[in-house]
Amino acid sequence: MGVREERAARADARLAQARQVLEELSLLDRWKAVGDPVVVGSVALGLVVRPDVDLEVYADSPSIRDGFGVVAALAELPRVRAMRYKDERDRPPQGLYWKLEYELTPEETWHVDMWLFPRDLADRSSGQLADALTEALTENRRDAVLAIKEEAVSQGARAHGYWVYRAVIDVGVVSYTEYLDWLGDRDVWERTNWRPTPAGGGSR
Repeated sequence: MGVREERAARADARLAQARQVLEELSLLDRWKAVGDPVVVGSVALGLVVRPDVDLEVYADSPSIRDGFGVVAALAELPRVRAMRYKDERDRPPQGLYWKLEYELTPEETWHVDMWLFPRDLADRSSGQLADALTEALTENRRDAVLAIKEEAVSQGARAHGYWVYRAVIDVGVVSYTEYLDWLGDRDVWERTNWRPTPAGGGSR
C-alpha cells in the first residue's frame, strides 16, 4: 500500500469511528426534535483526521431551552465526560453552541461541536459548503487535504478545514508549510461566503 492509500485508509477508519459516535449518541435523532440537523465538516466530506464531529441544526425558533433539553439528555450518558456552552447569537456566526467530549474508548475522546441556528441562515450553511466541496475535491486534492491535516497534527497544531480546502482548491498547495505561507495572518475564525468552483477535467 502506497503513502496515498495509507492516508486514505486512515481517514476511512476515522470516518467509521465518527459514524460510531453519531450512532452511539443518537445525535441526529435527538436534534430532530428541535430542528433539522446536518452533519458538516470533515465527517461530511470523509476527510477525518482529528477526533471531531461537527453538527449544525436549523430551527424556526432556536432557543436555549430547547438546546439544553437535548444536551442535558446527552450529559446523562455514561461516557460523556464534559460539556461547554456559548451564546453567539449577537455576533458571527449568530447561533447557540454546545461542545461535548465523548469517550469513545478509554484511549480516545471525541469532540462534538453542535451549533443551533435560525433557519433563515441555512443558505450559508456548512452543509451547502460541503456539497460544493464534494464537487470540487478531486482525488489529488483530497490527498493534499489529508496530507496537510496530518502534518499539522504531527506538529501539535491544527489546520482549520475551511482554510485548507480553500488553499488546496484555489492555490494548489500540497504541504503544511505551503498552507501556512498562504494563510499568513488571516483570521481562521472568520466566516466568509467563499464557495469553490466545481472541478473541471483536470485532477489537480
